[in-house]
Amino acid sequence: MGNFNFQRECRTPHSECHTVLEDANTVGRVDIHFTSTVIHATLNVSESLTTDEIQDLIDTMDEQL
Repeated sequence: MGNFNFQRECRTPHSECHTVLEDANTVGRVDIHFTSTVIHATLNVSESLTTDEIQDLIDTMDEQL
């Protein structure tokens, strides 16, 4: 299981961008957009992450962001 952390790059009233870090190494980026009823997210990760690590990352995002 990866040790994922998030570093906010920017924030507006309707969106946020975060760099995804795993043990101090950049492994991706997540862009989050808020509407009045739905939250949309776009996740980009490096090719080195496995499917299980990506699922762990999504679970961590759900808990922390």
